[in-house]
Amino acid sequence: MKKKSASDAGKKAFITNKFGDFGFSIGIMMIFAFCGTLNFGEVADAISKGTLSGSALTLAGILVFCGAVGKSAQFPLHVWLPDAMEGPTPVSALIHAATMVAAGVYLVARTYFLYAASPTASAVVAYTGVFTAFFAATMALVATDIKRVLAFSTVSQLGYMIMALGVGGYTAGMFHLTTHAFFKALLFLGAGSVIHGAATQDIRDMGGLGKHMKITMVTFFIACLAISGIPPFSGFYSKDEVLLAAFNYSKPVYIVATFTAFMTAFYMFRLFFRTFTGEMRTKLHPHESPYTMTIPLMVLAALSIVAGWLFVQGHAFESLVHFKEGAAEEGNALVVWISIAASVIGIGLALAVYVLKIVPDGFFRNKFPRIHKVLINKWYVDEFYDKTVIKPSLNLARRLFSFDAKYIDGAVNLTGIINVVISKLHNVFDKAAVDGAVNGVAEAAQSGGGLLRRVQTGLVQNYMLLLVAGAALAVVVFFFVK
Repeated sequence: MKKKSASDAGKKAFITNKFGDFGFSIGIMMIFAFCGTLNFGEVADAISKGTLSGSALTLAGILVFCGAVGKSAQFPLHVWLPDAMEGPTPVSALIHAATMVAAGVYLVARTYFLYAASPTASAVVAYTGVFTAFFAATMALVATDIKRVLAFSTVSQLGYMIMALGVGGYTAGMFHLTTHAFFKALLFLGAGSVIHGAATQDIRDMGGLGKHMKITMVTFFIACLAISGIPPFSGFYSKDEVLLAAFNYSKPVYIVATFTAFMTAFYMFRLFFRTFTGEMRTKLHPHESPYTMTIPLMVLAALSIVAGWLFVQGHAFESLVHFKEGAAEEGNALVVWISIAASVIGIGLALAVYVLKIVPDGFFRNKFPRIHKVLINKWYVDEFYDKTVIKPSLNLARRLFSFDAKYIDGAVNLTGIINVVISKLHNVFDKAAVDGAVNGVAEAAQSGGGLLRRVQTGLVQNYMLLLVAGAALAVVVFFFVK
């Protein structure tokens, strides 16, 4: 079925990314202008030699980062990703968990030598990432579409990865990119299973689906634990490495990132509890998905459990205190336990609100209506773009179209009319003068030929008579002239 909303989402993604690509393209040209090459190794050598340095290096790094901002949906170019949920859920699982949106993170990692050499550029990366992580998490707190919750979560987790690269946690950022691919793909496919079984995407219409979709519920629960950073699931190892890198870089960045971890645990278990626990709030007829859908869920669930262990090479329990064997940074253990505590508190708060009902469901909405309205409207960023970019662009386009139709097209049409008139006059002159002269010569020749044809009678007597008459006329003229 064709949907205008899907078409609009595609155009929004395309146009939004072009803004990031514009800066990215300028950054590439700038690097080439200074270094004379785009080979990674040669550019790194040029930076080490000072060929590209100072403010030029900083600007080049920021411009290249623009490409990552667009592709990995970082603020302020994050607006396309939630709308991209109009696509099929398996596409979301592939593209929005493990491949396309990861391209921006990989770009920053691949060009890390730019940011390692420029503290200012790396700071831009770090603060963009941590703000995006926090910003997107706040919107996930109130979203009611199951796929949009996961979309905001993706933006937030991508912010974590970008932040990690900006604060110097190169390995942590790529580690989290890898583990995130497993549990976020599981979450998206789990959401697809829920949509298939319940025929709705609105979590307000769900509830109690776990009784009918046990495999989907268990695998979704594992993914929620992983993304919340609960040990020993994969997200614990990677997320806490990110937080440790933030702790060693800047305490304010670390505090915001840790609070974001708390929000992540809360909104993910808000989603889980509202979807799978309690009683159904509407007349749904849920059923478990077929094995073609649940087997991939189980495979991804297993990977979401063991991926962290694989990457730390079996040092699972040591990682509760130290992320790497022999790590000796002060505060490591504190960071780990605070992270776990933040996640547990987030899960506990979700449990209190949506299962135990200790806190009324609408408590925060009723207590802070203005904040809720801002969040439900996604901080009015789309409205801001609508007023400052889209409507002015449309108005300019309409004015240009009006000018084009009135003046450009008018000039072209006038030229056409003049050419038509000239052609008609030329046609008249051609027929009256040129064709008239040619036809007149032809008619004169024809008339003369007709007269001469009468002389050619074929009678010898007539020819002899004309010969004698001509001779006589010649004698008369001769004597007369003489």
